[in-house]
Order: sequence, then structure tokens, then C-alpha cells
Amino acid sequence: MAFRIYCGALVTDGQRYPHRALVVDKGRIVAWEAYDPAQVGRIEPPDVDARNLIALPGIIDLHVHGGFGRDMMEGTPDAIRAIAQRLAQHGVTGFLVTPLTAPWSAIRQCLEAAGETRWNGSGGARMLGCHMEGPFINPKRAGAQPPEHIRPPSVRELKTELGTLINELRVVTLAPELEGAREVVEFLTQEGVIVSLGHSDATYEQTVQAIEWGARHATHTFNAMRPFQHRDPGLAGAVMLHDELTAEIIWDNVHTHAATAQLLIKAKGATRVICVSDGATGVGMPDGYTFELWGHRAVVRDGAARMVETGGLAGSVVAMDACLRHCAQTLGLEVASLVCAANPARALGYETDLGTLRAGACADVILWNPHTQKVEYTYIDGVLHESQPLSAGVSEPATK
Repeated sequence: MAFRIYCGALVTDGQRYPHRALVVDKGRIVAWEAYDPAQVGRIEPPDVDARNLIALPGIIDLHVHGGFGRDMMEGTPDAIRAIAQRLAQHGVTGFLVTPLTAPWSAIRQCLEAAGETRWNGSGGARMLGCHMEGPFINPKRAGAQPPEHIRPPSVRELKTELGTLINELRVVTLAPELEGAREVVEFLTQEGVIVSLGHSDATYEQTVQAIEWGARHATHTFNAMRPFQHRDPGLAGAVMLHDELTAEIIWDNVHTHAATAQLLIKAKGATRVICVSDGATGVGMPDGYTFELWGHRAVVRDGAARMVETGGLAGSVVAMDACLRHCAQTLGLEVASLVCAANPARALGYETDLGTLRAGACADVILWNPHTQKVEYTYIDGVLHESQPLSAGVSEPATK
């Protein structure tokens, strides 16, 4: 059954449109209709009265390890589904399962669980594939990645250990300065996998070489990478300068200062930067909560997760709605929607279906409260996420 979502404003593709009704049918956005607030009276079901809210495309998180007390590395569809359902509450409608550096057996188990979830459904945010962060990274820039499981880049090892599970990969993070990296970059590029540069001590020149080999992405820019210096621009400098690379940023105001995030967007343009959460098991958990990153303990305290052994950051503890809010507070919802929805969708090749509210796209919509600056409701394929019952006075759409 077709229905309309009457919004106070609609933000998509970097633009804002006041007083629009989204027409949704069979899980797709069919059209927009302008309406005069003075002429619209009571809105009856199945239409939705969201005139005090702003419609945005659903958020897509390309880099998330877990959250809410669960970890993708549990390697079960149950864990992935539990995380997917909670992500949807925070406005995420699509995500990449992100295994970290670990024994190959554990990575395989995670990828297998992701594939099963992709086929059988998550019950929440869409599972769009996997982002394998490691094990082909530089120990010097390991960050919270378990150093004992770091491996030198090897196409032979990749094929032997993963086999057909390579088909589950959408993004692979590696350090391009390591011996064997070129062959892995070229192989993955040929397989249609996005190669992301990160956990790396690469120089500027080595980064430019990796771009020539086919690298097209950068993992959590500025974190766990060779920093920018005026005589040594490093990986971070190359990321800012070269348009071939899209750049992740963890805009949690912990991993990166707000001014640093703005600098990256100003350097690359708003269409070349992608907000990610890098969310770990501690997302949404209270101070004092402890969890493990494959045998290494981390603790949540004061809005951050830190390794007990070293004090270094251990992923983030914010969901993507916080990244959206931080960006919107500084640069506006128009830019925030680009970096949290349109840009990641484009990076994965889904720009006509996801990350946009254009006619023909999937009806993955979040309704944003401009007063509380929070996600009130999330629709996936035009269906309200089941954990978000509509409040009194807001009419609920029919389900498919």
C-alpha cells in the first residue's frame, strides 16, 4: 500500500527542500510532493505526520566492529543481527561488517556469518558486505589491532585462507609500504574490492604509488597513519591532496578534533569524505564496561574506549547518529547527510538505490528531530523499524 510521509523538510544530495511529502510504494520512493502547511489538516493512516521532523536518507556505516555489548568477531549471524537491529535505532540503514586483525580462522568465521546474514536478512540495518581491516597492516601503526596476528601482504595467503569468501569483501584496509602490497592491491582491485590505505606508515610517495596500483580509499584518516608534516606530507597529506581517494573520518570529537574534520572536508570537498563510526563493542555501554579486542582488554570511560595495556583508543563508543550530529552542528545537515549517506553509498556503487531520497531509490529514510538533534524513526524499505513504535499523534504506515 502506498503512503506519504509529510516532512517539515527533506534533505538529500546536499540540498534542503521545505514542506515535502515523500510518496512511498513497495519499498521505493515514488515521488516528492510539495505541500502548503496551511492547507494540510489532520493526516490519517497509512500516511505519516512528520511535519515537525526532517527526512534524511538512511545512514551507511562502512566501518563498524560491533556495539551494544556485541562483537562482529563473535562470528555468528546472531551477533550480526543483534548489532544490525540496534544500529537501525541510531539511523543506520546499511553497514559493512568489519572484522579486525585476528587469526585467519576467526576472520573466516566472521565472513561466513556475514554471508549468511546477507542472504537471510538482518532484521535491522542492511548488511552490505564486509570491510576487512587487516591483517596486512604495519605493526608500527597497529593502534588497537592485535599485533601478534599482523601478517605481511600476500595474494597466495589471501586466496588460501579465504577462498570464495573473498566474494564477501567490499573493502580491505592495508599498509601499501609493506613488501607484497602491490600484488595484493592489484589483485583486490581486479576482484572489485575497494583497497583502503590505513594502519600505515606510508610516505607521500608510497601513497601515490598505491593510488597508481588502484587504491581508492583511506581508513579513519589521521588515526593510525603517518601524520602530515610540512616537509613530510605522509599518508595523511596524500589523502587530503589526491581526489582518487575517498577519506573516512571518525567524527566523534575524540578520534579527531572538530576543526580537523572540517579541514579534511575543506581540503577534499564534501563529496569525497565519509563519516564512519569505527564502533566497537563498547558503543552504548556505561563507563567501566570492559571488552576484548581478540585477547586485549579495553575499557569504556569518559566517552571513549581505551586499551588497558597501552591507554590507546580502541575504536569508538559512538553510533553514527552522533557523527551526523557533530557534522551537522558545524557544517549543517546538508553536508552531514552527504558524508554519512550519499558518499558511502556512492563509494559502494549504490548511489541510485541508497544514500538518497530521489525517486526510484529504496525507501531507507530517517526522521530527524531538529530540536533534540536525534533520530526519531528509521524506515528500511519503507517499513518502520520495529523497535521504534510511533508516538501518539503520528500515524503508522502499513507494512509490506
